[in-house]
Amino acid sequence: MPPPDRPRLRALVSLLSDDNARVVADARRALRDHGAAVLPHLESAIEEGDAKLRARARLARDDVRVHLLESDMRRLRERLDRDPSALEEGCILLARSRDPELDPATVRAALDAMADDLGSRLGPADPPLAVVNAMTRLLAHELGFRGNPRNYYDPDNSYVHRVLERRTGIPISLSAVYLFVARRLGIPLRGVGMPGHFILRYARSEPALFLDPFLGGRVRSEADCRRHLEENQFGWDPSSLLPIADGAILLRMIRNLLLIYRNRGEVARSEVLARLKGALVGVQVRERGLRGGDGRP
Repeated sequence: MPPPDRPRLRALVSLLSDDNARVVADARRALRDHGAAVLPHLESAIEEGDAKLRARARLARDDVRVHLLESDMRRLRERLDRDPSALEEGCILLARSRDPELDPATVRAALDAMADDLGSRLGPADPPLAVVNAMTRLLAHELGFRGNPRNYYDPDNSYVHRVLERRTGIPISLSAVYLFVARRLGIPLRGVGMPGHFILRYARSEPALFLDPFLGGRVRSEADCRRHLEENQFGWDPSSLLPIADGAILLRMIRNLLLIYRNRGEVARSEVLARLKGALVGVQVRERGLRGGDGRP
């Protein structure tokens, strides 16, 4: 593909100040089709244009950014069922829908540092319980990752970069942090989407071993999980404790945020999340043909 024609891009940006609504709409569509190449020109218009151009350039910039995120999410969809790193990339894309200037390297560096620290504490023959206890000691007790029950529906509880910064979140986002650290070390944790809750399961443990990051990394048995489900009127179904696919985890995170923003009446953010959700249509939501529960995140 030839390099972008800078004068043409600048001319398209200038059309945003036209008095004809159709001209403006056509210019926005053309700008969106040029993707990331047009963003510097839109930023210049936002800084230097008159009031009308600044306002319209800001809308066009946001439209281009969402279009790029949507395209990236659509490409990611094809990898979610075969690439363990794709879920982390999806969470970073989701975070960039909140903070477009987010540098993915800062998220990865924070996770790398935690994995390096945890790895230095583990031995090659450590049993599952010892591994889980070491992870909990680091993430929950020393670094302070914890649930946020008092402000559960704060959107920042769901974005991975904000969870890493504030060290608080909801069950699924905290589980994602544990999961990303574990994957760097080959620790076989899997996400379990119980009805009304989200936990982790150690894949190669007998009896079954579960970990609850929202409750400070509390270790749970199958009996504990069954008791939780029954006490919360969900009833007992063994399939509720089976792992779910990464596609299902990412979809659930997006749906959680979509519901939060709709309830808050934030239309623009709701529309962005609806587009990201739509980009994942057809994604694999089952792991090994088995489905976990759904419900509160």
